[in-house]
Amino acid sequence: MKKILLLAGVAAMFSMNANAMNWMHKDLKPYVGMDYIYSYAGYKDVERKPQRSYNSISGNIGVRMWKYFGPEFYYQYAFKRTSFKGEEKLKNRFFSYGMDMIGYMPLGCDGTFDLLGSVGLGGYNVKTRHRTFSNDTNKVGYRFGLGAMYNMTENWSARIMGRYDYVGTKYLDDLWEVTAGLRYNF
Repeated sequence: MKKILLLAGVAAMFSMNANAMNWMHKDLKPYVGMDYIYSYAGYKDVERKPQRSYNSISGNIGVRMWKYFGPEFYYQYAFKRTSFKGEEKLKNRFFSYGMDMIGYMPLGCDGTFDLLGSVGLGGYNVKTRHRTFSNDTNKVGYRFGLGAMYNMTENWSARIMGRYDYVGTKYLDDLWEVTAGLRYNF
């Protein structure tokens, strides 16, 4: 009798697992993406301010859950900027990684467009180098964003977002960013 109950329990677990996988497959849509990011930096009062604008690339992976929200993990790399004040050279760059929770609001009956809102945390590494000093700072900051996404096909989407990032390092206070990129949905 115990063996029959054990086998019945195992069979029930397998059938529930099969239904769960079917449910998950239908309601979870993973994706990968790549973005171009233009960042405008807000510096605190410093004697030698680096360039304010940065060009970055970002790779990300995420999962859209139940059509309305989902997490997205990202890594962003900003290319090095060099500023000159007379003969003096100041080099500056940053990279960031973290997670955003993205909310989706489908527009229209066919779901071609989505309005987006995001909130998240990021780890920021800011490096500044000058002839007389060097600064390497790690800081955790928060991010807020708004945007829109155009779902071109079932698998491909184009997205544009505006984002505010509070960094709060000794020299770099915040970033205002505009992102544009593509997503491949599995």
